[in-house]
Amino acid sequence: MRKGFTLIEMLVVIVVLPFVFLLIDGLFKTFISEIPWSHRIVQENTNLLGMLAQIQQDTDVAKGLPKSFAGQTASDKILLIELAEGVICYQLKDGQVIRQKLTDTTQTEAEDERVWSIPHGNVEWKVWARNGQGYAVETNTHVEYTKRGQLKKKMAHSHLYFVGALGKEPE
Repeated sequence: MRKGFTLIEMLVVIVVLPFVFLLIDGLFKTFISEIPWSHRIVQENTNLLGMLAQIQQDTDVAKGLPKSFAGQTASDKILLIELAEGVICYQLKDGQVIRQKLTDTTQTEAEDERVWSIPHGNVEWKVWARNGQGYAVETNTHVEYTKRGQLKKKMAHSHLYFVGALGKEPE
C-alpha cells in the first residue's frame, strides 16, 4: 500500500477548510470583543447595585428627605437624606455617584465619603412628597453603551424606598 492522500481527499480538505476558518473567526471575534464588553457592563451594574443598597440602607433609617441643607438643594443631581446623625448627600458628578455626610457648615467628613464609578451608568432619582414632605425615593438605573451605532440599555433597575421603613415601630 502507498502512503499519502488521494486527490479527492485533498480537494475536500481545500474546499472545507475555508468554511471552518470562517466559523472559528466568528467565535474568535466573540471572545475578543463581546466577553470583555459584557464584563464591563456587569462591573458597572455591580457598582450601581452597591450604590442602590446604600441608598436603601440610608432611606430605611431616615428621618426625612429635606429639600435643602447646608447650601445643597435636592434636584435630579442631588439627593438629600436626613438621618439621626446628620444629612447624607448623594451627588451625580462626572460618571460618579458621591455620598457625603454634610454638616451645618457645608463641610463633609472625608471618612464618611463613598464614591461609585459608573461612567456608562444612568441614575435617576425622584423624591415622592405629600404635603411638602418627602416620604419615598424612586430610583431608576441602567447601563448605556453605544454598539455598532446603536444605543443599548442594559441591566435596568427600578426601586422605591420608603423613608423610615425600618426605623419606626408600628403603633
